[in-house]
Amino acid sequence: MLCVKCHTAMDAADDVCKSCGSPVQKMNRNWSKFAKISVITLIIAAFGAYILLYNLDVINPDTIGEIFGGAPTADEPTPLDVGYGGQEPEEPVGGQGEAATERRSEEEHQAILSSVLASVDAYMQDFSQFNPIISRMGYLHNVSSGEYVTIELLERLGYLSHEYLAEDMLILYLRPMDLVLFDEIAFDSTPPAGQMVSLTVFLGYETPIGIGLYSRFGSQIIFRENLNHLLVNEYNPDNGEIMRPTEQDVVYQAVVSMISDALPGADVFIRYLAVDEAHGFVAFSTAGDGHGIINYILALEYDGNELAGVRLLAAGFETTQHPKANINQAAPSFNFELMPDYDIASTSLLANDSPVFQDIFDTMIENGQIEEGGLPVFISATPAFAYIVLDYGDVFFGQYNDGWSVVAVGGWQVAQGLMADNVNNPPLYIIWQQ
Repeated sequence: MLCVKCHTAMDAADDVCKSCGSPVQKMNRNWSKFAKISVITLIIAAFGAYILLYNLDVINPDTIGEIFGGAPTADEPTPLDVGYGGQEPEEPVGGQGEAATERRSEEEHQAILSSVLASVDAYMQDFSQFNPIISRMGYLHNVSSGEYVTIELLERLGYLSHEYLAEDMLILYLRPMDLVLFDEIAFDSTPPAGQMVSLTVFLGYETPIGIGLYSRFGSQIIFRENLNHLLVNEYNPDNGEIMRPTEQDVVYQAVVSMISDALPGADVFIRYLAVDEAHGFVAFSTAGDGHGIINYILALEYDGNELAGVRLLAAGFETTQHPKANINQAAPSFNFELMPDYDIASTSLLANDSPVFQDIFDTMIENGQIEEGGLPVFISATPAFAYIVLDYGDVFFGQYNDGWSVVAVGGWQVAQGLMADNVNNPPLYIIWQQ
């Protein structure tokens, strides 16, 4: 060792420096022993801290805690992240309140789910009578208000207390039959056959192993990728470009053929037809019943790029109060933009025995457009407009203004344009789009 004062080398046994005579300051042996122990302890502690930090770093945060360990925080991603036509849809998000930090028991979580489901049922009972409630991209949606049904909406309307804003849940509207296609789904209580095909409310929430789904049929877990696949492929109304086929188009002819097969012997008059790559909407009537317009929802089936067939999905909703809700039940991915700007329940079509038709015929006889006793192949009218087709193909358009005036037109498109020039929402349903 060295002398502290003159830095001369010394032996461990020396009590004074042989060079300068300064006394040597030796460390107490007990303190020296303690120092060595302390250093060793610090080394062990540092190594233990490294091991702990390493282990914390490799733990998957999604697996920490129990399944019912509280709702995700508002900063975490929403449970579902699905695409919509290449763009992000304006989907509902879960609760925006600060998430509960204390873990809940499974029984407590089930009680919360049961309360939320009851509030959704109460909302639907109150609103569905006057508003179409549908599944839009798999989420519960009020068509009239344009709102998704969320925890926030239910709280704002008084169906839930403020405390539920901390619950990060999605309110889904799905068919059980679509869920049972996945191996991981097993209902606690198997839905009856009729309810398997009916849209049902499911509450979606995060779990460490997938998305929890709670309904009146119990709780299930579905893998996130399977639920995303289901929503994108079975509940997505973006089915390509909307087209208006004419009688020269293959799909038009296929639709007429399908209707003729369903109604043998009937002469079919297409009033309206629109299709995309998955579905079609057709309004038609049959000979002798210009007032009885029938609506069909169609499924288009393809073999590669070739149309392989047309199948009937839904019918009989012409006079229902909320036809969109009925259609949505049968085809959740149906695009409502395929529908015309009217529904048959609110039309002003004249009945077949209306005396107005005789007034129209008398006008046409006076004009020399038809002979006495002659009857058109097709006629349909409202109190303001009429559309007439004769057996040799001539088309006439009638308009009432202190009496009927009837003129020949080149086709249904011309008649449609004449009506549009006179009213904002023309009764296109009177036209035979031949």
